[in-house]
Amino acid sequence: MDDSPARRWATRSRGGQLYWRGLTMSRTVGRLGVPLVFAALLVWTFAAPVTADPADSANSALDGTPIRSVMVRLPQTAATSTQPLQVLLVLHGMGGNGPDFSRDLFDAADRYGWVVVAPTIEYGDWTNPDVVAHEDPLLIQALSSYLDGLPQLAGTPMRRQLLILGHSRGAQLAHRFAEFRPERVLAVAAISAGTYTMPEDANTFPFGVQDMQQYAGHPFDAARFDNVALWVAVGGQDTNPADLPHQWDNVEGSTRVQRAQAFEAALQEMGSNATLQVFAGAHHELTGEMRVAACDFLERQVIAAAPRRDLFAFDGLN
Repeated sequence: MDDSPARRWATRSRGGQLYWRGLTMSRTVGRLGVPLVFAALLVWTFAAPVTADPADSANSALDGTPIRSVMVRLPQTAATSTQPLQVLLVLHGMGGNGPDFSRDLFDAADRYGWVVVAPTIEYGDWTNPDVVAHEDPLLIQALSSYLDGLPQLAGTPMRRQLLILGHSRGAQLAHRFAEFRPERVLAVAAISAGTYTMPEDANTFPFGVQDMQQYAGHPFDAARFDNVALWVAVGGQDTNPADLPHQWDNVEGSTRVQRAQAFEAALQEMGSNATLQVFAGAHHELTGEMRVAACDFLERQVIAAAPRRDLFAFDGLN
């Protein structure tokens, strides 16, 4: 077998996409920068997913976190785009992984020109509030730091405000990301979350935001959070209380439907741009209908926010 440097750089996977291996360079630089150079030279018609290994020193932001890898996939229009690219952060649920969970979003990402960032996370016990209170701030900080460096690593400017799509445990992390870092988030699609952090001072984290200073380094910024568009979705048949931890019952109800309704009501009360959609026949699942509705919602927010200057404030290249 040819083991030349060129061979070691790239391994073709099923589906015609390339996964890049680092040599003396950082794996992140090799897997992000080199595909863009080759894209310009070879005029690729597909985007290259790239994997960032948290063991790599270039990814120190991920060290000591449950993030096992990050897949980044550029849209097919990346090579010809004259505008900063829009990032979609995709968060899987318990036992999932970034590449598998994000795969069904690739068509929408190409259609809308999104960069898909899909971490694989080894979540802890999501039913234990103490674990959540430790884990989610750590994940949010690590992902924020990673995303801050992504434009430089990829060699292309990207819009600073994110779109986030999460399902189940990923939806829990998605809406908390927006609560911790509302200035970085344009819109969130949170599908079938099992627990919510209410944007209210009545309870401490992870039930509420009363003591967010302790976890985020700053108080909850209600004014900025109001600018984040949130689409909350749940299956109408996702109503088994036995599926959920009961520590949240007194705050937001005992089923995923009740909790989604309580979260949306709290958002409406504070004047946020929030929408709840219940998919009548769905159980605890991510259906094609949910996926399409989520992507349509997120793209509408990009279009609606186009006149806003802060959307186009972007992380560029030094």
